[in-house]
Amino acid sequence: MRRLLFLFVLALAGHAFADWTPTRPVKLVVPFAAGGQPDVVARTLAEPLSKALGQPVVVENRPGAGGNIAAEVVARSAPDGLTLLVGTNGPLVVSPALYKDLPYDPLRDLAPITLVGTSPNLIAVNASLRIATLKELVSRAKAEPGKLNFASVGKGSISQLSMELLNGAAGIRTVHIPYNGGAPAVMALVAGDVQLLSLNPTALIPQVEAGKVRVLAQTSAKRSPLIANVPTVAESGYPGFEADVWIAVMAPAKTPPEALARLNAELVRIIRSPELKASLWDRQWIDPVGSTPEALAERLRTERERWARAASALNLTLD
Repeated sequence: MRRLLFLFVLALAGHAFADWTPTRPVKLVVPFAAGGQPDVVARTLAEPLSKALGQPVVVENRPGAGGNIAAEVVARSAPDGLTLLVGTNGPLVVSPALYKDLPYDPLRDLAPITLVGTSPNLIAVNASLRIATLKELVSRAKAEPGKLNFASVGKGSISQLSMELLNGAAGIRTVHIPYNGGAPAVMALVAGDVQLLSLNPTALIPQVEAGKVRVLAQTSAKRSPLIANVPTVAESGYPGFEADVWIAVMAPAKTPPEALARLNAELVRIIRSPELKASLWDRQWIDPVGSTPEALAERLRTERERWARAASALNLTLD
């Protein structure tokens, strides 16, 4: 009896799945400039997704406001499955905790499709500084309060918030300098315009290999196996510290369930494919997931609450 019921449900799901096929190109909106980790992920997903859907899949970069501009664009788009957000936890769970008048609500105005993957941020310094460990950084910051600047990819981003959390945990004061994306933030660090930066490994590792940047710690709860030689902030003296970055695909709210189901099925298959492990994940330092919409929705709720508590404790608000 259970087997018959299972087959019946599969048949219904298969029927709904087959009901939606895009008739026009699909657009992936990225909240940051070209060349950063979310952009590379979107462009790598675009080709296999285009083959699966039988339509061109184009990437559109809409940087600004820590990802909020792109999130609002998608939230206000037609709910037809043709405009999707390849976003990070910045505009999806952090911004609602920081902005009093955010022009969109991720839980209300966006529909989850899948969690693509997770990655730590790396806390790095300009190599010219005589700082080799996080402990040395904290000591310098305490000796010179307010004299060390840190870059971020924009206000309200995990790039900013991970450093704000460190400020609070370590009792130090470093000054935030926002930039419009990862590339200009890294260049500011290399040039010495700022001394610190918390960012995903994709943009930082080439500068580390060139000897221009030194990595002190990673922000995830546990060491990424892809960067196993770098200690976590928690291991460096601040237990419980966690501020990793993740990438998710979202659609406008009220997108038809059959469109969400088709997009989820195709994206999960692509994300978990061996081809992408070799061509993307190992090079981008991302742990691939490929979740259900329900699992992503739960992550959105729980992490939004966690960041709201953190913002309140740190007295952080943005206008």
